Amino acid sequence: MIYLQSSKSALSMNASNVNTDIKNTCILNSTYLYIPGLLNDSEVKDIHFLFKSGSFDDGKLTAHSAAKEVKSNLQLNHQTKEHVAIQQNILTALNRNPLFRNAVLPQSIHPFIISNYTPGMHYGWHVDSPVMGNMIRTDVALTIFLNDPEEYDGGELELQTANGNVLYKLNKGDAICYPCTQVHRVREVTRGERNVAVSWVQSLVKETVHRKMLFEIFQIIENLCNKELMEEEYLLLQQHYSNLLRMWAN
Repeated sequence: MIYLQSSKSALSMNASNVNTDIKNTCILNSTYLYIPGLLNDSEVKDIHFLFKSGSFDDGKLTAHSAAKEVKSNLQLNHQTKEHVAIQQNILTALNRNPLFRNAVLPQSIHPFIISNYTPGMHYGWHVDSPVMGNMIRTDVALTIFLNDPEEYDGGELELQTANGNVLYKLNKGDAICYPCTQVHRVREVTRGERNVAVSWVQSLVKETVHRKMLFEIFQIIENLCNKELMEEEYLLLQQHYSNLLRMWAN
């Protein structure tokens, strides 16, 4: 079960696109985890209806320090019944998704921010706050795309990485997880509307490299199990995974 806990601080380069035509580039790597179809069509439809009937506030209300100066968007009021319903839909989807659970190892999730960007809106370069809400440590950031990329121009999530900048603009219902240590921005929307849900996760395992290692071992174990290779090596690998998780878990 994922538990909710009850938001950001503020630098350009060439970027490569990561869109829905690129399959599984991040799926086997918990550092940048692409989760296709996190929300099913029915959930996306329900969220769209709630989104359109909700009341929105200035996004600067949840920004801190220098981030206030670079943030321009609208956010669904978190006290409305629409926000409560959307959040419950998303938590249900996260709880049933084995990819998210096994790669991120979530301990606590910050309440979702449901954001709307119209032409001219953007969120400039910034770094997420290390601690939010009720002292939840932000290890992993999560963005869920709520409408199709064809519905708007611009609005890409851009991350600065060691190998250059990467842009994410995914199908509705898809999600991307990435380390909160990354400098990132949302490019200006020039047509249409960009709708997303964002949150931050405190993982059972603090270090990104440790989560990555555990996830890779977990996938090997699953592959061996699917091939019915239940030999001594399989059990030994399972034992090491369990012991490493015990060692690194908070």
